[in-house]
Amino acid sequence: MLQARPSDSLATARRNWATSAPPDHSRSSQVSKASSNSGRACSKSEELDPMKSTPWITAKRSHWIVFLLAVAIRLWSVAESSHVDPAFAFPIVDEQTNVDQARGFLSDGPGHGAPYWKPPGYPALLALIALPWGEIGTAGHGVPTSYAWAVKILQCILDACSALMIVKIAAATAGRVAALLSGLLYAIAAMPVYFCSQFLDTTLFTFLMLLSVFLACSAFADRRVTPWIPVGMAIGLACITRATGLPVAAGLVLVAGLQQGTWKLRGMRAGVVAAACAMAMLPIFAVNLKLGHDAVLISSNGGINFYIGNRSGDGIGSDGLTSVATGPRWDQLLEKSDDLRLASERSRRYYNLALQEILAEPGRWLQKMGRKAAALVSARDVPNNKNLIEETHRNRVHWLLSWLPGASGPLMALVLAGLLIGKRGLRDDDLPLRVSLLLLTLTTWSFFVAGRFRVAILALGCVVAGRGLVTLGLRWRALLVMVPLLIGVHAIPVPARSLMDGYCIDPVALGYVHEKRGEPDLAAQWYQRSLDQDPGDVRALHNLAHLAQEAGNLPLALERFRSATTIAPDHAPSWNSLGALLVALDPPEALRCFREAVERDPEYVGAWINLGQFLESSGELHKAQDAYQRARRLEPARAMPPFLEARIQNKLRSPRSAQRLLRMVNPQLLEPGTRELYEQLSEEVRKQLEDVPAPPDAIPQQPEPLDDADPDRPEERGVVG
Repeated sequence: MLQARPSDSLATARRNWATSAPPDHSRSSQVSKASSNSGRACSKSEELDPMKSTPWITAKRSHWIVFLLAVAIRLWSVAESSHVDPAFAFPIVDEQTNVDQARGFLSDGPGHGAPYWKPPGYPALLALIALPWGEIGTAGHGVPTSYAWAVKILQCILDACSALMIVKIAAATAGRVAALLSGLLYAIAAMPVYFCSQFLDTTLFTFLMLLSVFLACSAFADRRVTPWIPVGMAIGLACITRATGLPVAAGLVLVAGLQQGTWKLRGMRAGVVAAACAMAMLPIFAVNLKLGHDAVLISSNGGINFYIGNRSGDGIGSDGLTSVATGPRWDQLLEKSDDLRLASERSRRYYNLALQEILAEPGRWLQKMGRKAAALVSARDVPNNKNLIEETHRNRVHWLLSWLPGASGPLMALVLAGLLIGKRGLRDDDLPLRVSLLLLTLTTWSFFVAGRFRVAILALGCVVAGRGLVTLGLRWRALLVMVPLLIGVHAIPVPARSLMDGYCIDPVALGYVHEKRGEPDLAAQWYQRSLDQDPGDVRALHNLAHLAQEAGNLPLALERFRSATTIAPDHAPSWNSLGALLVALDPPEALRCFREAVERDPEYVGAWINLGQFLESSGELHKAQDAYQRARRLEPARAMPPFLEARIQNKLRSPRSAQRLLRMVNPQLLEPGTRELYEQLSEEVRKQLEDVPAPPDAIPQQPEPLDDADPDRPEERGVVG
């Protein structure tokens, strides 16, 4: 069978050209004669590189074809999602974590959340994109639609650049034809296209990983030390985007040391990669150590993720495939390390717990590892944040791509076919690609195999798949390889079809999205689904009570709020919401509920505001002032607490203090009705200062600030009486 040998790399070609002998003009006529014989078989050079027979597909044209196709498909997908995805501008679960971290960076600087729970690379990018907007909403809520578009368009362009990186890697390691095929495969790959529409780190991490491998392949073809510097910087940036890049970074250090040369030169190359990688990660470690007061290298969620992927059990969050979202299951996990103060200690605790459970039942753990290995090569993608079956049926672009070779099943079969070819599928100097692909696969296998963690593996695999296509060719013998592999990956029953059809990591999050969109019936269905799965999910019961309250069914709302406080006595939002509902019905009980809320959670800003307003309406102005001061200290950027405190100062005949407090208020952050009250209060204070001049009076001593608390429900913003 005819096989195409990959073309030499750029550096090799230059070296061969420099050392070649002068051309022999005496043989030019023989060459012309041979080339003019069109009736014969292709020349040997054409056999070695079929691109010779299609000169119109130059390298530059290949790049433009792949890039424009990739951008067009991804932009089409995002446009479709903007119409059919209810969570397009309402991030949920991990997306919400990323967006809220970006909000923290905008308001508090790089030290927000230190030591970091998740790698800060992607949230930092979200924060940079948000600079023209200034602020992108309050924590736990949606983002401006224009901002969502900006993020997702940038991710489309970034992922198209990833396709270009694949073309360049394949051109250097497998030839120009394989390069074009590899780039086209990634351009139509379903999973990368899908993640361009999500607020997740998948697109950025994949790009940085491909950039690292491309730079490493170029440096490996060189003999100098300096080309390895950008390799270390790129893989370092990949590590602070997703910590699973750390083993790959170690692998590239090893690759640099294995390049031909003296031992001194090898050591210098390896040292340069390690130093450049460390320089990229050093600022993150410094922030964690200096501001977070904990020696966390990048993030502290590695331990709990390892525990989720290797602990005993077969359900969601314990099957080695899926993760756990906020709710009763997540709370049970956190309770295992509640006694530890430092994030690094908690992370180590989870690693130890995982090892203990592995050693206790090694047989069951081996079965789980087998299931995870099957998931890595399966045609089915393990769902993570959302139900991928629903997402595919909802979006026409995703549905169309699911029938093309870029779907996970055909693409994985092509990757496996390329790997089975062995050395014929890859060059001898492709060591950076092979090491990165191997280590990334092993790292994913060690934790849990969610679909988004397989995207970078498939991206690197596209190089292998493209070379496999060129080597196998369009011949009937290729069917003997491809058909069994295609059937095999589709026959793997992992993940189970029932899991894929009914999967939802957090029904409450989806219900809240529908509630914010003004779809209470759909929201109630998701909340009830969460209660069916976990009857103790107080979040779902609390939100169902709110829906009943908004529908005017106060008896049902009271019943559900009381049930929520009974099921979870420490759930402060339920006490606060119950108190807000009881203000007109049973004032003494309402006061008790507000006090319960701030006692259960002293950092709960909404409860302090409601407690202050209740005390103010009861004439206890000094106690109300204390509550407002506490709220203002907890969340200085919030507009309501200083406005309410200014109103108290005005009632206490302290107009200068009221004026200073009003200067802290951004009226644009107030509700329209409250904004009118703000203007009235400002006018009253101005008149008092004109009519009754008074010496400056100091604002009373305030308690020390605690950590900020995220706003939750509308009543927590305070209801101005």
